[in-house]
Amino acid sequence: MAFLVAMCSAVAVVVLAVHWVYRWRNPRCSIGKLPPGSMGLPLLGETMQFFSPNATFDVSPFIKDRIKRYGPVFRTSLVGLPVVVSTDPELNRFVFQQEGRLFESWYPETFTEIFGRRNVGSLHGFMYKYLKSLVLKLFGPESLKDLLLRDVETAACANLSSWSRLSSIELKEATSNLTFFLPDAFLPVSDYLTLLFTDDI
Repeated sequence: MAFLVAMCSAVAVVVLAVHWVYRWRNPRCSIGKLPPGSMGLPLLGETMQFFSPNATFDVSPFIKDRIKRYGPVFRTSLVGLPVVVSTDPELNRFVFQQEGRLFESWYPETFTEIFGRRNVGSLHGFMYKYLKSLVLKLFGPESLKDLLLRDVETAACANLSSWSRLSSIELKEATSNLTFFLPDAFLPVSDYLTLLFTDDI
């Protein structure tokens, strides 16, 4: 009798585990259909593959592999949470345009624990719009144009004037130097860096 109870318990545990793994790998969606993808291991998902180091400045091999296998939109599980990843420019544009209407920005719990519950990324609605307009007012293209255009023009004119006195100039080198030192018109650059990067010119 004890053997029968142990056997039934073991079968029940195996059935529950298989059912749980199946539900993990094939999550249900109440509206529409989920994109193709893999949920990885239960709880861990594909977190280890996502965060594994790589020696490329290009798109992560994790993303490249999933795009090749599933297409530009795929599902996965990262840091224990099911997510849909989109690398499709049109879809991403639509999502950003509908921010606050059809979509709402969201960050994992660990993000809010590190940066606090009232960080800029966690704000929605009126406060989000207010902060966005404030940041654009301070650092948007119009304010930067008003703030920096005069200084940039002065620096560019000074460089053009110094070039006009030379018999010939190496255009690529001169323009790269101008581009590199243009921020000096509005941002202080240390003397050490100036010496370091102008020594052989």
